[in-house]
Amino acid sequence: MDTPEPSGLKIPKLPDLKFPKLAVDRRKAFTAAGAAVAAIAVLLVGGMLAMSYNEAQQVAAFESHVAASEADLFLVYDKTSAHMRTPTNDLSVAECDAHMREFAAIARYGGDVTAYHRQIVAADAVPEAYAGAQSAYVRALDNLNRAFSLWLSASGAYDVRDYRAADRNIGEADSAWRAYAAAIADYDRELRAAEEGTEVPPA
Repeated sequence: MDTPEPSGLKIPKLPDLKFPKLAVDRRKAFTAAGAAVAAIAVLLVGGMLAMSYNEAQQVAAFESHVAASEADLFLVYDKTSAHMRTPTNDLSVAECDAHMREFAAIARYGGDVTAYHRQIVAADAVPEAYAGAQSAYVRALDNLNRAFSLWLSASGAYDVRDYRAADRNIGEADSAWRAYAAAIADYDRELRAAEEGTEVPPA
């Protein structure tokens, strides 16, 4: 059985939808657009200046930390080289023991100094152009710290009369020292390239 059509119901018509016309004066539009472009330009220039200032501050802090590290390490190096130049052929056993204890103290101090400065330099925020220099200097401090650690181990081995271990540690310390010198050379190349804005020259 068919369902009867409901009576008296009419589908309402949708009202005419008219989009409002945008009455914009052309001169005002150009003026507003120009002001917006100028504002964006000011923001961009200001942002670039702020970025440049921040990067300059980062570089200054990094170079200051490296300089402080070099100053402290120079004192350690001076003590180390003076100690190593001391002739030991004519020393008595007791004097040799005292000599090695002094060397152990220098090595321990050198390890503390390198670890301290390594932590500071590695924590520096630097511009991307200086990342290579920072990495090379941190690597240099790691190698120097290893050299001091091995010298300290050599002193300990000597103290227990394990001369073979002492010689082995001294040989490994020499290798670590050479690695330190190579990393410093890398740092110098990376730093020069960053300052001049050029490619890093080959080693």
